[in-house]
Amino acid sequence: MKQILIAGVIIAALTIEAVESLNCVQCSWTNSCTAASSSCSPDVQNSCISSFVNFTLGETNNSYSERSCSGDQCDAEGKMLVNFTVQVSDKDYVQFASHCCKTEGCNTKNPEAPSLDRINGTKECPACYGFNESSCRVNTTQKCNAEGTCVDLLAEYINGSTTETLWLKGCAKIDNSTCQFLSAGNKTVGGVIFRKFLCPQNDPTPVPPTNQTTTTPNASSKVSFTPLALASLLLLGLLL
Repeated sequence: MKQILIAGVIIAALTIEAVESLNCVQCSWTNSCTAASSSCSPDVQNSCISSFVNFTLGETNNSYSERSCSGDQCDAEGKMLVNFTVQVSDKDYVQFASHCCKTEGCNTKNPEAPSLDRINGTKECPACYGFNESSCRVNTTQKCNAEGTCVDLLAEYINGSTTETLWLKGCAKIDNSTCQFLSAGNKTVGGVIFRKFLCPQNDPTPVPPTNQTTTTPNASSKVSFTPLALASLLLLGLLL
């Protein structure tokens, strides 16, 4: 009888429960993301990310969205990760917005991008744009409101099988904490890699790119010992 009881305790001790992973909408940079939510892999199931880039630069006018899972923690009510607009001229601008949340399928919509400011200030910033690392040559300035600041950024994102590059100099209304965070260089936020981000108070030395390799396990759940299993182990120790 004792042997049967011990065997039952051992089986209970080895019982594990599969913890369901968070479900998020997942799609790479696209003009329209209509994918259904799906299970996140164990290393990126802490939150869902929704990102949006919208720009009008010369004759180029595009909007891209990305939805993904993330291993970063997010507030229960969600929060904006970045949310700012770089104005290169009165007609040329780029909007960046990225939002995290942590409930099932919560990243179905684009985050709300900041509106364009009506420029009435006298501050001036060097201004230019380009689609590679050598094409942004300053030949003009952009006026900036009092709450805005001059920025110089180099950003990358994957569009299908192509890596797209944006080099921007202009005026942006951006909070200091975001500026300081991005200025560390090679910061990835919602699929956008900010290779360089300079604000006036930052070190103007460019940050060289680093190779980033991400390994995604095939499993879609993780395991943990149940409280029943732990209690069973204690009981087994008493029986032995």
